[in-house]
Amino acid sequence: MSSPTPGWDQPGSDPNHPQAPPPQGQPGWGAPPPPPPQGYGAPAPSWSGAPAGYGAQRPGQVTAAAVIGIVIGGLGTLGGLLLLFGIGLLFEISAILGLLALLSFATAVVVLVGAIQAIQGKSPRLLILGSYASIGIQLLYTIFAMSYGESWFTGILGFILPILIVFLLMQPQSKQYYAARGISY
Repeated sequence: MSSPTPGWDQPGSDPNHPQAPPPQGQPGWGAPPPPPPQGYGAPAPSWSGAPAGYGAQRPGQVTAAAVIGIVIGGLGTLGGLLLLFGIGLLFEISAILGLLALLSFATAVVVLVGAIQAIQGKSPRLLILGSYASIGIQLLYTIFAMSYGESWFTGILGFILPILIVFLLMQPQSKQYYAARGISY
């Protein structure tokens, strides 16, 4: 029975494989491995940098106001574009009627753009201002129509929908949604 070479089980005893301490900054056999790099497969850090409420669900009031705004803004813009072909005739009938038609067209564009911004989660300020302008123009149109003996009932929808938009956007849930996103009216 032969005896093993003395020192074979001791670290650094083999001259062909010396045991040196690990280089500075690298772990030895007993140290835990370094954390994985932050990439596609790595877990995200605990703070992602996104503002609070960034992923919050859009309330139904905001969605409803934006959809109503898109519908009345789109129809008003389309009607205004068609009306531009006959704008000369409107000004021949009455300068006030022609001016109201142009203002109504401009307001419809503002409401449409504001509604698109609101549905994208941007500030609803343009939609609210466009709705207020639409209410004002509708009021002027109603006064003008009544002075010529026409029915005021024909423009009632022009009041209800913009008022509904403003009402929906002034609800606490709508305000909280925009406040969580850091957007003020």
